[in-house]
Amino acid sequence: MPETIQLAVRRAVNELITSTISSAKIQESFEKHRGKVHFIPPKYRVLGGLLQALNIKFGNFLEKLLDLVIQIDSNVQRHPKSGTRLPLKFTADTDAEIDAYVTSRQLPGSPDRCDDQFDELLSSVVETEQDETKPKQAIRKDIDALFQLDNGNYVYVEIKYNDDHDTGKFVDINRKFIKTFAGLVNELGIDDKSQLKPILYYFNPTKRYGPIYVPSSNIYRGSRLFDEYFEIRYEDVDNYLRQIGDDPEILQMFDDMYERVRNYNA
Repeated sequence: MPETIQLAVRRAVNELITSTISSAKIQESFEKHRGKVHFIPPKYRVLGGLLQALNIKFGNFLEKLLDLVIQIDSNVQRHPKSGTRLPLKFTADTDAEIDAYVTSRQLPGSPDRCDDQFDELLSSVVETEQDETKPKQAIRKDIDALFQLDNGNYVYVEIKYNDDHDTGKFVDINRKFIKTFAGLVNELGIDDKSQLKPILYYFNPTKRYGPIYVPSSNIYRGSRLFDEYFEIRYEDVDNYLRQIGDDPEILQMFDDMYERVRNYNA
């Protein structure tokens, strides 16, 4: 893996841990737990809460990591709006159509495969958004990753660590994913769905859910995204992330956190 990514990953991990386990965060956590009755000692509850916070933030960390890969990879060109949150515009008709599609996929009679339905939805979204007479509403959305290929087409990626979300969260992820595509149609001036490919990407290749709302052609796991688009290898990134947890400097940061929590005088 390029040294620039290794240094950036190390710096990002360092900053993430430092901000999460700062003295102010530890004090705030103790104050929150002070008035709660529980058989688990407060110090262990605080320690567990800090570790859980780091675990939750790992998903955001992966978004930043992939955006960094896109920045330095020679096979793609990062769009300036990649990794940002901004108001994306689309019509109320498109909004309602996406909601209706998601609902239809939950019905007992809905077919197991959704390739044709999803393809028709994307085509309809692009067609609807070409109508300049229809007013467009602006909704703020996170654009996890957005890059351009040599042929001029774009790839939008919604990034998740694991395919392990509960049912409600899973539905929300897919709905948000499709609506962000709709907003990008206007943001990028797309007039043909082939110009913008939406990808729901799970960094961990483990599969839990099937292609309920999005077909397999638009769901990538593990190395597939890297194999198809990047020069940087997934295996290099994955191996480095697995090893960094045993890095003496990182281990020392966690040891220091444990000592500060254990010796904290509430």
